[in-house]
Amino acid sequence: MPHPGLWFSQIALCTADPARSARVLSEGLGFADAGVRFHWGKGLARIQALGEDAACTLAWLVGRQDFLQIELFQHTLPPQRPCRADSRPSDLGWSRFGIAVPDFDEALDRLAALAVEPLTEPATRDGLRRVCVVEPGSRVVVELMEDGRALPGGLRARFYDLEPAVVYATLSVQDLVEARRFFVDAIGLEEERGLVLHGPDDESLWGLAGARSETIVLRAADVFLELVRYEDPPGRPHPDGYLLSDQGFMNIALGFRDQEPIDEVYARLTTSGYLANRERPQSVGGTYVNDGQGNTTELLLCPREMDDAFGFEPRTPLYRPLSWQRARVPPAA
Repeated sequence: MPHPGLWFSQIALCTADPARSARVLSEGLGFADAGVRFHWGKGLARIQALGEDAACTLAWLVGRQDFLQIELFQHTLPPQRPCRADSRPSDLGWSRFGIAVPDFDEALDRLAALAVEPLTEPATRDGLRRVCVVEPGSRVVVELMEDGRALPGGLRARFYDLEPAVVYATLSVQDLVEARRFFVDAIGLEEERGLVLHGPDDESLWGLAGARSETIVLRAADVFLELVRYEDPPGRPHPDGYLLSDQGFMNIALGFRDQEPIDEVYARLTTSGYLANRERPQSVGGTYVNDGQGNTTELLLCPREMDDAFGFEPRTPLYRPLSWQRARVPPAA
């Protein structure tokens, strides 16, 4: 099992249209609004390596899992730059993520009403369907996975009365040995040997039919981290001058509730030679750590009493019914 004090807590996306991204994730997939903030200053610039100053709008959405959110960024300083027109999921960096939905057909209908169409026809794996869409604001591939006990990792428990659950996030890397050193040796995740999250046939779901790759699957709480090295097509590096504020999949956060576990992980990372954009958080907050391959992972410390301030609790909507409260999975124990 992974480190007992560590959670998979966040998927951070940079979107050119935060309102549309929020609508697709909320109306289309069932995530709930968890707050909006304006953020600026030298602290933001330092943690995201954006120069001397930075400013952005950020919004949070949550599904049914505890201590897990989707975070939407739109930077105005520096101005967000669009992802390259020929981007593909094999490109190096955080590339795609998967969401379990218990109402697979209804979710596709709701997305179609929002002009979001699947990339292919659904495929069936172990009796459950899967299909991919492109989230329009960030241009990130999202895999929709029909919920059920045959899903890798099983049926995620319901902490909130919400339907969607994050199943995995994928990082495309040039060197799997170095990626294992970062995530396993330094952070402390353990490899899920023998678990098949995706096979060669699944590559067609996100537009890479016939691709050849090698994969390692890790786990944090009830979410998988998929590390993949593409042999064909080979992963392309970020464009020259790439910034974390650019449109796309920024990174993920690994979360901690208590100070001691994050101190232990931070110490191992720095002892192993990895650089953080600022010092480890004290009491609450986060830092981004560089993996040596051009990617960052956030270490986030958030005691439970800070969940509301940090966007981990759903808000009651003012202008629409509680349509997202349609839970069909058992509650957390």
